[in-house]
Amino acid sequence: MGNFTMYSYHGMNIVRSKAFKVKDAKSEKQLIMRARMAGIAELYRTFRSVIGLGFPDNKDGKSPQNLFVAANISTAFEMTDNMPVISYPKLLVAKGSLPAVKVTEAFMDVTGITVRYDAEALFSYVTPTDEIITCALLKSGELLIIRQIIGYHAVGIVRLNYQSLQEEYVTACYVFARTEKTSSNSIYVEVRG
Repeated sequence: MGNFTMYSYHGMNIVRSKAFKVKDAKSEKQLIMRARMAGIAELYRTFRSVIGLGFPDNKDGKSPQNLFVAANISTAFEMTDNMPVISYPKLLVAKGSLPAVKVTEAFMDVTGITVRYDAEALFSYVTPTDEIITCALLKSGELLIIRQIIGYHAVGIVRLNYQSLQEEYVTACYVFARTEKTSSNSIYVEVRG
């Protein structure tokens, strides 16, 4: 039907139309937004397996990808030479209603990354069978992920094993708690050798 396309998606009838004449204005504001969207899309491809765990609150029927974009599009960038550049400390790979994990210590050695956190602060919000998730993005593009049961100890320890790891290999490291229905906001962890 002309420029219309109709389909059904999750029980909803969707009607789309394609523009007959496309206007591709290239204002500075549009170019900045396009660069942000391209950066967010690349981050989603990199962190996809973690984002599926970190954004379980989809009350409005939104996908984890949509929630990830909404959480980061306006806050995860810094302007450098009038172009947006990703700021890993501002990035959220998880967002939810649980309180943030309190990291007490994070360090690395040649066998991997060790993160200690205050598990006792989470006890009134989670059960000992809920998870703590830690991920680290390496300069090579490899993503290290560990999912671990919180347990009953007051101080929790999570270990990401990686042989011959050096400080300059790590781009970013994040920690968050997760229950079946929600998660905490991810915390950027500064890892030192």
